[in-house]
Amino acid sequence: MPVHPARLPSEDEITAFERDGAVALKGVYQPEWIDLLRDGVDEAMCTSDRYTRRIQDEGEPDFFTDYIASDRVPALKRFALEGPAAELSAAIMRSRRANFLFDGIFVKEAGVAKPSVWHQDQPYYCAEGRQVVVIWAPLDSVPADTCLQCVRGSHTWGTAFRPVKFRDGASFGRDETHGYMDPPDVMTEHADKLMTWDLEPGDVIAFHGMTIHGAPGNLQKSNRRRATNSTWVGDDTVYINRPGVMEPDFPDCGLKDGDPLDCTRFPRVFDAS
Repeated sequence: MPVHPARLPSEDEITAFERDGAVALKGVYQPEWIDLLRDGVDEAMCTSDRYTRRIQDEGEPDFFTDYIASDRVPALKRFALEGPAAELSAAIMRSRRANFLFDGIFVKEAGVAKPSVWHQDQPYYCAEGRQVVVIWAPLDSVPADTCLQCVRGSHTWGTAFRPVKFRDGASFGRDETHGYMDPPDVMTEHADKLMTWDLEPGDVIAFHGMTIHGAPGNLQKSNRRRATNSTWVGDDTVYINRPGVMEPDFPDCGLKDGDPLDCTRFPRVFDAS
């Protein structure tokens, strides 16, 4: 069994997650796990794999992203399989179990102007269900004007938006003919619904896989903005092979449409039964 988080979400916090699609949970990761994640990010940034990207414009400070780095970085694998995120995720989803889908790294060095585009996570990847949660964890102090932002209630809209590439907005091959709509102009149409928070290491944002979110650049003069996330699925979530390109893709998972996301590739890390 993984370790317990420093605390579990309260009923009010779970209700806020269900209503708003995102909630900030303060003080849930212990300091030793933050140190482990920092070590893992440092190692990941010195190596690379198929989802390792630097998406800044030429001459700008580093904007580093990576997915499934836990496959090559032992510290990140240990966090996923032994750390506090699994039980935390099961609690926020009201699920008896939590299976680990994959992890992500997002590092914006001081002075990065490029924002992270507005998007939903779930249309990018192979999970279909209501019990999908992403746990976004800052590894540095993050003021609200640099923090991840979520559009309140967008997970309830019943619309899947076309996934796009962070660097240039190019399509992944899904459009209206497949049931995916163009992403909205959030700042024009939904600015009044934006949620953002001042966070410290040990705090996290838990957001639903269908919640629209993005992040501004890091215009702080000297402070990095390092963050990791881990994506978790619960009892009702199944595998789906989406049209076009899925990112990340798991061609080795051996699953077909409708199969539970519960296998060696997507291990069950927490189980309350």
